[in-house]
Amino acid sequence: MGMKLWDKGKQTKEWVDEFTAGNDRYFDGLLARADIIGNLAHARMLASIGLLTSDELKLLTRALIEIYNQVDDNFKVEEGIEDIHSQIEWMLTQKLGDVGKKIHSGRSRNDQVLVDLKIFFRDQIRKIVESTE
Repeated sequence: MGMKLWDKGKQTKEWVDEFTAGNDRYFDGLLARADIIGNLAHARMLASIGLLTSDELKLLTRALIEIYNQVDDNFKVEEGIEDIHSQIEWMLTQKLGDVGKKIHSGRSRNDQVLVDLKIFFRDQIRKIVESTE
């Protein structure tokens, strides 16, 4: 198993990980598109304040759209990668090197989770409304 962002170097019991993480890997897969949309908006913000150049923004945008188009029902967080946010960042870093790592600048993981959930729930609500019309 890979290193967790919150890892303090102490081994935890397997049942503790199961209780705290449970089906997180499955649910993270459902948030993939929302995470990418949030990353696209975040990249634009980073460029607007000068933390990304316009070329870096173009590279990130193109790579995020490529990843978005790869997302399907079989999209998973790979073994050894903690969550969907780390998965997307890892994929960006594989494609773009250090430019991919810049996507995490200026936000916490909690910020990212809340944005993802808001985007995901809005999309689900829209689908429910459309199905009842």
